[in-house]
Amino acid sequence: MSGKLDESLAWGARLIADIPAAIALFDRELRYVAASDEWTKAFALPGPPLAGQLHDECCAFGQAALRHVQLRALAGEGVDDHPIAIADPRQPAAGHVLSARAHRNRDGAIAGVVVALRPADKSALDGARRGALNNPVGLADRGEIAARIGDALADPEPAQRSVLVLAISIDNLRGIKNLHGSAVVDRAWDIVADRLLSGTRARLVGEDGGPSPRRDLVGVLGAGQFGIVCAPTAPAPSDAEGLANRLLHLVQSPIATETHSLRLSASVGFLATTPIHRDAEEVLRDLDVALHRAQTLGPGKAVGWQPALTVAAARHYTLAEELRRGYDNGEFTLHYQPVLRLRDHRMVGAEALLRWNHPSEGLAPAAAFVPVLEETGLIVEVGCWVIREAIRQLESWRLLYGRDIVEWLSVNLSARQLDNPVALLATARLIHQASFPVHRLRLEIAENVLRDNPGHRRALLDELTGLGIRLMLDDCGAVPGAFDSARLYQVDTVKIDAGLVAQNGGEEGQKLVRALLDLASARGVAAVAKRVETQAQRDFMYGCGCGFGQGALFAQPMDAARLGAYALTQAGSAGGGRASRKPAPPLQALPPASAGR
Repeated sequence: MSGKLDESLAWGARLIADIPAAIALFDRELRYVAASDEWTKAFALPGPPLAGQLHDECCAFGQAALRHVQLRALAGEGVDDHPIAIADPRQPAAGHVLSARAHRNRDGAIAGVVVALRPADKSALDGARRGALNNPVGLADRGEIAARIGDALADPEPAQRSVLVLAISIDNLRGIKNLHGSAVVDRAWDIVADRLLSGTRARLVGEDGGPSPRRDLVGVLGAGQFGIVCAPTAPAPSDAEGLANRLLHLVQSPIATETHSLRLSASVGFLATTPIHRDAEEVLRDLDVALHRAQTLGPGKAVGWQPALTVAAARHYTLAEELRRGYDNGEFTLHYQPVLRLRDHRMVGAEALLRWNHPSEGLAPAAAFVPVLEETGLIVEVGCWVIREAIRQLESWRLLYGRDIVEWLSVNLSARQLDNPVALLATARLIHQASFPVHRLRLEIAENVLRDNPGHRRALLDELTGLGIRLMLDDCGAVPGAFDSARLYQVDTVKIDAGLVAQNGGEEGQKLVRALLDLASARGVAAVAKRVETQAQRDFMYGCGCGFGQGALFAQPMDAARLGAYALTQAGSAGGGRASRKPAPPLQALPPASAGR
């Protein structure tokens, strides 16, 4: 507390000293001005001088509850029967409640806050507890946010109907909770809430000293999400973006709790309501679309809503529904692209590629729908079907041709499958238990995926390789530090990134490719050149020492029947060889690889 004490605060301090109740007076900075003896005893506060200190600085408990009522009173609200623990911070209420009011000077302006503490009867305490849980640190709930938006949209004055609404998502709360616990998350949440209340006009005071009708509303939209409804205005897009980025900076600034130093990551979506918004739910829907777009761009992004975003979101949702229906109806299929030995162009294996036989649009390539499978999580289920279908197809070729005309198949794994490995491991164990020679199955994983969470990834992949499944490192060389993953995991084959293959005439590209191939040779790892489309690229990769290739120069992806014929031709022209070895025993325990339930 700095400067000369406000006259009304000085008078209040003298009054409080003589009141036989637990009561305290705070200034606008929420520093103590005075406290009664009962208040001091209840919180076990140190003796004078108490004035000028924050409660957090001189007491080990009650901080969150007291700050909650202080902030609400400072905004001009009256607070009654808010629970607080004063005897043991581990107890939810300890039988006491707080009441708070703004303390005004002669002009009616808020000069500080008066807070009183008293024992609570059980019914009042239970009601206060429920109120505190539903409205932490004085924030509005989703219903209040919707009501404020609805009021604006219904305003008879056109100029008042446009309001700026923002949604702020704290993106790493779960990780902080797992690392530090719920108490630290709760404290960080309160600090961020206070920053947003202070960083907007949520505490704006009117001429009468009460809440201003032009103040902003700050509330909770959902788990880990704040919502802000600005006072009616028609802001320019640049102004809205500036506010969004300023609030983003407030949220992401370092946070120091009593025990930890944290840095939150956040995303912001914002929109100014338009004549096409008929009600609050439409506004909140479009706001969520903008927030989701910001989250997909990565933490620390602010995105303003545009009609095209909602159109794209609707298409995305429709596609997700169609994919689920397509999977249930057995519309997915596999195509296969051969992998050949560059020395003599003999096929050594093939990559299984997911396709979707859309009932009206026809065959769709993976790039058109796999990202949606990834985002919705359906890729976990579909990915296991791909493995089962690849194994089934290998068996079908063996039964049809009487021998293993396709030596191995590779299947791509996504990050979502590695993050949710239960189904993947169950499928791999089932194949192993069915006595299928699992070395004929190769799991293809992009190098950048393996770099994330390496400890978790290694335990999972070690179990898979322990069953005999082989690993292929995809897109090797696409990111700096190539082969780091190959050293960490039991990689059998690496696929050289297509971008490097295409640089067949560049000196830098040649140097990098030669270095990668030298590393592969030193580790006894086979190397496959991806997307070989020209003879020059083939010659370049073969001249650098690459043993295998895959791409349009040799063969396009094809369905199972065509690949079987292609492989049979390859085996016949090779005069038998490895393709004519003794076939594997039939599978007995593996269920049919039907798509859908």
